[in-house]
Amino acid sequence: MNILVVDDDRFIREIVSAVIQDADHSAVTASNDLEALEALEQGDIDLILMDVEMPGRNGFELTQAIRELYSKHWFPIIFLSAASDEQHYEKGINAGGDDYLPKPVSPIILRAKIRAMERIANMKKELDDANTRLEKLSSQDPLTKLSNRRDLEVQLLKEWKRSHRDAETLSAIMLDIDFFKPYNDNYGHQQGDECLKSVAKILKGSLSRSHDIIARYGGEEFAIILPDTSYDGAKKVAENIIKMLAENKLPHEYSNVADHVTASIGISSTYFNPITPNALLQQADQALYKAKENGRNRYEVFSP
Repeated sequence: MNILVVDDDRFIREIVSAVIQDADHSAVTASNDLEALEALEQGDIDLILMDVEMPGRNGFELTQAIRELYSKHWFPIIFLSAASDEQHYEKGINAGGDDYLPKPVSPIILRAKIRAMERIANMKKELDDANTRLEKLSSQDPLTKLSNRRDLEVQLLKEWKRSHRDAETLSAIMLDIDFFKPYNDNYGHQQGDECLKSVAKILKGSLSRSHDIIARYGGEEFAIILPDTSYDGAKKVAENIIKMLAENKLPHEYSNVADHVTASIGISSTYFNPITPNALLQQADQALYKAKENGRNRYEVFSP
């Protein structure tokens, strides 16, 4: 662990740091509140050993400030103080501390406290990692590993706000695999799932920027959000998708437009003045149905 030692007494800082290093951890020292806050800004701190009686902000006041500044990132704070009365202990816990050690500090007890806090810190890290994985699963389509519709709506709203703030054009593509029902009916649902995964891979390969957003919108329908992109730029993406589908030649002998899997694509952008993010997707969806009416395996741009 990286352990921050905050104490205005240089001798105590050195003694505590030696115990920390002897326990195979890294010690970072600060002599006052400003140095402590600077140390927190510069690196990941896993534990703070905080002196209470300091000039300027004391340990209780500094701890309250730290808890406010780092409300989304918890790490244990142990107070070191010569005062050992119950009221002082309660005040420290109420200030945001997690434990209390009387001065002079016993090296044996300090090492034991560090081991205990290390276990807590490790458990929190495992919980944070599990929550991150859960969040990813909740925003991901399990079959194609693309974003799901829920995540698309969240990301679209962010890009919508950003495009208005920065006066940039935002474009959207809605895509539907042509004649997917006869594909499923004749090749089977397992092969249909493989087709969806292959198309998802092709769509990902058609995008050259990491901040472009692609999602499985539902069934055989996909959506792509293109930040800072005109509808002409979106047309190039659509052309590339149609080209890549033709090059990959995923067999589809039950299609009425080609012997391989194809797609119909609809395009819109904020150039056409949609009122809401959902209206942008609806415009692209209208263009998609126009592409289907005009023969499929093609793209159309929204026409007001």
